[in-house]
Amino acid sequence: MIPVEYFWFALIFMLGIIGAVRGMSKELGVTTILTLSLFVLKFAWKQFDSPITKLAEGSPLGLSLEGIQAIVFSVVILFVAFISYEGFVLTFPFKEQKGPLKGFFGFVGGLLNGYLVIGTIWDVIANADYFSSKTSVVASDSFTKFHETIVNYLPATNVNQYLLLALGMILLVLIVIK
Repeated sequence: MIPVEYFWFALIFMLGIIGAVRGMSKELGVTTILTLSLFVLKFAWKQFDSPITKLAEGSPLGLSLEGIQAIVFSVVILFVAFISYEGFVLTFPFKEQKGPLKGFFGFVGGLLNGYLVIGTIWDVIANADYFSSKTSVVASDSFTKFHETIVNYLPATNVNQYLLLALGMILLVLIVIK
């Protein structure tokens, strides 16, 4: 069996390919929405920490606080990403590149969005120990050292929430100013 990080990197790479097709201006619009959504998720999670802790203690499913966080963050970020890609698309106000430059810059933007979407899901699921408390096989026994290192650089725990707010607001102001 391959290491689990290959699965996550494949998903991030797939979003990079989607970005190469869409172009950088549309990918920056998605980045704007994702960064602001991650800020709201992280900020709200800290504000509602005590009621969520009480909910986790009385959970009929036996979920831990990290398990509830993984479910909430994953559902919200997937919903926001779906709406950002399929709904009304914010477009960054610069001239769209053509040819290989469109593909290259779009790929980079798609990788950034992949890091924000897939990296967040990876991060919260890893913090919940891949929900391994309900299984007979402990997933954390089979992780590679690379996985243990890379998990420390994922967005839900590594990126400061106010940095997400600042980046999202800057991008949003640039889109609105046109």
